Amino acid sequence: MAPRFANCRLHLPCISFRITEVRRKSGPTKEYRIKADGLHDLFITTAETIVQYSRAKPIQQAFLLVHPWDWYLLRVPDFAEQPDFTDDTESTGDWSEAGSPVDDSQPYDLSGFPGGLPVEEEPVFRALRFMVRLGQPFDAFLLAQQRVREYKRITLDYNIVPQVKDITSVDDMDIRTIEIL
Repeated sequence: MAPRFANCRLHLPCISFRITEVRRKSGPTKEYRIKADGLHDLFITTAETIVQYSRAKPIQQAFLLVHPWDWYLLRVPDFAEQPDFTDDTESTGDWSEAGSPVDDSQPYDLSGFPGGLPVEEEPVFRALRFMVRLGQPFDAFLLAQQRVREYKRITLDYNIVPQVKDITSVDDMDIRTIEIL
């Protein structure tokens, strides 16, 4: 799920948020208030003209705020950097002793595990880290739909830094690959 170029288009894996309302502020600048499902409202400034719309006055063209996918969101390990176990000469102890080598009476000591967590617990903690990370402000692109499943980036005067309203907004996100002209 890495970004790639094909046929003069960028195929960008991302988390997308559908914009539900665009309103231009009065004044000489092209400053717009943007509302998107699951995100706090934000203001953008652009040299381009964006069609104003809302749920009450919808238009055919779709607009999205997208957060490019980053594997760090899940903290997926890079298997190229795993330790080399070809010379594993460390003793595992004498397993012939009576009793179990595992003492269940003590609480978990996570310091001995690579990364600090037992493997079976990692997916839960990855999901929690993912949800916490999504609650942080992030850089995003503003995209305008050109044709079915094709989008164009709208250039802005500065970075867009939206923030998810709350963790229940996860339902408003769409994880997919978008084709950008």
